[in-house]
Amino acid sequence: MKKKIHHARKHISSKKTEIATLSIVIIIISALFIVSILRDKVVAKVLAQTKSDTLVKIIYFDRLSDPNLHFALGNYYFGDGERYDLYKAENYYKKALLLDEKLPLANYQLARVYFVSGDQTRALEYINKELEYHPDFKRSYYIRGLIYGYSGQLGLAVADFKSFLEWKPDSWAGHNDLAWIYFQQGNFEDAFITASDGLRYSPGNPWLLNSVGISLKNLGQIDLARSAFESALVGSTRLSPTDWGKAYPGNDPGFYQKGY
Repeated sequence: MKKKIHHARKHISSKKTEIATLSIVIIIISALFIVSILRDKVVAKVLAQTKSDTLVKIIYFDRLSDPNLHFALGNYYFGDGERYDLYKAENYYKKALLLDEKLPLANYQLARVYFVSGDQTRALEYINKELEYHPDFKRSYYIRGLIYGYSGQLGLAVADFKSFLEWKPDSWAGHNDLAWIYFQQGNFEDAFITASDGLRYSPGNPWLLNSVGISLKNLGQIDLARSAFESALVGSTRLSPTDWGKAYPGNDPGFYQKGY
């Protein structure tokens, strides 16, 4: 009888242990499920408050092999968040590409990082990859046009800016940068025509008016150039450092005032 009671107690104790273990497992799973639901809502706040990605990687413990997570963190440090850090942005984009070499926009963003850093060789390497993997993303032509422009490959820059403007004809920046290339080539007439055409989409734009002015000045149209410069000056007084930053995305917000 005592032996039966002992076995019964042992069985009950084992059951209690199983139930307790199961309860703990359920609590942990439930907690992780709740975290997985809420984390997307709090991650931006976590980054904003801590200025650190360490806690984010802990929260997203189950997505460390997801290239999209690393891409998002790269974007955070490259203008989307409150902390600008080119080194971290570069490394996160590289990690994203290590996990998926064809991840849309990852090569594009890394090309922009290198362009801003002044490494045009690597910038060209990655923007070419973006165009190879995603040829329908025409904005890549704009970035490559800038890279060619700063590398002195002016003919290639003209071709890429034209390709970009065929896709987005209302881009004032595209017109202004194409005019900049023409000006470097000494083609002041096409520089004037291109900048003037951009003003149809962005009237009063001080960058375009300045391009019109320098083109006219080099064409010998001094009075017309002066008028364009005066209009550009008026337009520039309406700008703020933030407006300057919007015109030059990818730069450190801490540089906006100086750039302006």
